[in-house]
Amino acid sequence: MLVFSQNDSIRVMSYNLMMYPSGTTYSRNTYLHDILNEYKPDILTVCEMETSQAATDLLTDVLQPINPAYRAARFESNHSNPNVNLQQLLYYNSEKLELHSQTYLTTDIRDINKYTLYLKTTSLASGDTLFIDVYAMHLKASAGTTNETKRLDMVRVLTEDLTHTPHDRYVLVTGDFNIYYASEPAYTELTDSTNAVILKDPIDSPGYWHNNSSYASLHTQSPNRNKGGNFVGGGLDDRFDFIMVSENLMNSQNDLYYKTDTYSAYGNNGNCFNNDINNTTCSGNYSQTLRDNLYEMSDHIPVVMTLETTQNFIGIEEFVRRKVSIFPNPVQDFLYILPAEHAFYLITDSAGKIVKSHLDGNDEKWYIGDLKPGVYYVYNENKTGLPAKFIKI
Repeated sequence: MLVFSQNDSIRVMSYNLMMYPSGTTYSRNTYLHDILNEYKPDILTVCEMETSQAATDLLTDVLQPINPAYRAARFESNHSNPNVNLQQLLYYNSEKLELHSQTYLTTDIRDINKYTLYLKTTSLASGDTLFIDVYAMHLKASAGTTNETKRLDMVRVLTEDLTHTPHDRYVLVTGDFNIYYASEPAYTELTDSTNAVILKDPIDSPGYWHNNSSYASLHTQSPNRNKGGNFVGGGLDDRFDFIMVSENLMNSQNDLYYKTDTYSAYGNNGNCFNNDINNTTCSGNYSQTLRDNLYEMSDHIPVVMTLETTQNFIGIEEFVRRKVSIFPNPVQDFLYILPAEHAFYLITDSAGKIVKSHLDGNDEKWYIGDLKPGVYYVYNENKTGLPAKFIKI
């Protein structure tokens, strides 16, 4: 009997944590816990993580008390500039997602971190695994032509990497972009319709966002007008934080897609232009308690959105029992078997005859070009889990 999750959505959040954790003289974990507990993101990307210990502390002290199923990607020091210790990182809900791989792209300023996740859905049984590439980046800060050019150079590293992306891959690009207006070169490059992967701004609100009350509901920096310390002041007047999606995520006919009208500057009621986010005059759908927490936590507020899938999530027990998933399918020469850390696998033909056995699970990529065309099945060593079916062409 299959056990399914009752929720077919994936909640996404991107948050600049402002020099976490040393940016304040007080611990911000309680504020961060309450913010994250209210939204409960399934995918969380963060900017300005300082150390691997801080990354671990956020997981164990903030996220896992909300849900023990939260996991973290591996923290990497900044490879682009060793003098800059601020880094991006991904956290995810392992009830719904698994981290397949991670890497980084180097720029002249900061790394762009890339994570590939796959969904723990019923599609795993057929080998039709749903993957999401999640990029987390923090572009060069400050206004002026020189900084705009540096942001553009960083974005070009991203768009070049997208040329190697499978055409049907789902993609999220998240982070603190530090972009002031839609005609800025970096934004134009991101949304260029000739890119290998076309990226969309889910709310499609072009304009001059900086210090413009017409875009008050989009502003994410700064929720603190005169807080001082490391907090950048001035009140909410910039749209610096973004989640952009590949064009295929804007199509509700696909297996995974953006849920309309779920993109939001989290905590921004749209009436707090150039003010503290927790000012009592900024009331609305987002509560005073949430806005107080956001005020104390960072000089940015998060952006959030929801993805929906037509697939059913497999419950934890069933996913553990099933064990094996594969891609691509159909396959010609090389088959990838997940999870790679499993000790051994068996491949059988449609008649149940073992054609390959005792594959070393330390390597997920297997050459099967020597098999005859047909239908095959991948099992774990003891055949205790449900097999993954694939077609050899």
